[in-house]
Amino acid sequence: MSDKKKILIIDDDQDYGEALKIVLGNNGFYVDHLLNIQDGRKSIEEAMPDLIILDVMMDKHTDGFDLCYKLKHDEKYKSIPILMVTAVTDKTGFKFSPETDGEYLQADDYVSKPVPAAELLQRVRKLIG
Repeated sequence: MSDKKKILIIDDDQDYGEALKIVLGNNGFYVDHLLNIQDGRKSIEEAMPDLIILDVMMDKHTDGFDLCYKLKHDEKYKSIPILMVTAVTDKTGFKFSPETDGEYLQADDYVSKPVPAAELLQRVRKLIG
């Protein structure tokens, strides 16, 4: 079994998700990218990733928030760090922050798209070492 940390990206933007996968894979992580919440949830149940990188707006505008909330309220999954990476503020004008919206936005970290590769790596390493 490899000692590489497993990262699951759930983002319906194929190109963006694959770009993140390349950056993280080239930096020693095992990465899987799925395009929707249903496949993402199934993968979480089967593979227990070390980190989830989660988009907010997919089929529904709240898909990412909903999945994050469910995972953080499930004893089996609540310890998996979640990094929300999204363009929701640009698309809707709404600003979200773990500090002010922590009751609903229970992600361990949050960053707006696009995130520079160096910043992404810094945040990932902070969450899973």
